[in-house]
Amino acid sequence: MKSLEVQTTPGTLPASGRERSKSGSWLAYLLMSPVLIYLLAVMAIPFGWAVYLSLTNKVVGVPETFVGLRNYAELLADSVFWKAVWNTLVFTLVAVILKAVFGMIMALVLNENIVARNFFRVMLFLPWTIPTIVSVFTWQWIYSDVGGVLNALLLKTGLIDSPVGWLATPDLAMFSVILVNVWRGIPFMGIAILAGLQTVSKEMYEAAMLDGAGAIKRFFYMTLPSVKEVTILSSVITTIWTLNDFEIIWLLTRGGPDNGTQVLSTLSYTVGFLNMSLGKAIAISVITLPPLIMLINYVTKRSLASDK
Repeated sequence: MKSLEVQTTPGTLPASGRERSKSGSWLAYLLMSPVLIYLLAVMAIPFGWAVYLSLTNKVVGVPETFVGLRNYAELLADSVFWKAVWNTLVFTLVAVILKAVFGMIMALVLNENIVARNFFRVMLFLPWTIPTIVSVFTWQWIYSDVGGVLNALLLKTGLIDSPVGWLATPDLAMFSVILVNVWRGIPFMGIAILAGLQTVSKEMYEAAMLDGAGAIKRFFYMTLPSVKEVTILSSVITTIWTLNDFEIIWLLTRGGPDNGTQVLSTLSYTVGFLNMSLGKAIAISVITLPPLIMLINYVTKRSLASDK
């Protein structure tokens, strides 16, 4: 008696296999459901509500009325908004470039076999670990034109004749807040690049030195290619953080003087919590989302590509 054979076409499963596959899919969805519910409750619903409010004339204590794209149109016609956009670009670009440059220098120095290297590593990482509010108030005292350390040192060395109001003029205020942001951000770049330098083979450097390659050639042809990926990723992550920076600027200048340090984050806070116009404030935040989403997507794709 011939045994019965189950005929299946390529790419199909028997009925029992399909049932197991379906049950496995349901189990996967069941296990993912807590995360999906969390994302829906914490991110998706609040984000949708925020986008809706940006299309209304919502004011604190007053019911909202749908106004469509009026908030966005008013922002695009507002000179203060464009001033904040320009300040955000300048603040972010200059700060990220300086953090990348000085972070690279810091990593190169700490990668060498110097005396008390571990001590210097701890000391140079401190700015990143100190709470932001403590750092900002310390810098506020340093910048003060009455009893400030910076003016006292410059006066003693004869570089200036009278105290400088570091936070009193738009250009100096922007320079001052960028300096504080760079001071806080250098350790992160230094740590990331230093971790990349630890993976570079010492034998490669020794061989290059025997071949007569100088320090500059070794840096551009060996060190920089070896840490290129980690430097790019760290710079993009730092760019995301810098675009969202609020505490340093708000605590030091509150966006002044004369909107000289007004960036999109401080403008959104000013419009929403001081002027009580929540609809327009949320519209400012929504406008900042596309570049942030692009940067986050870039970091994610780059990280996944480097893992393969």
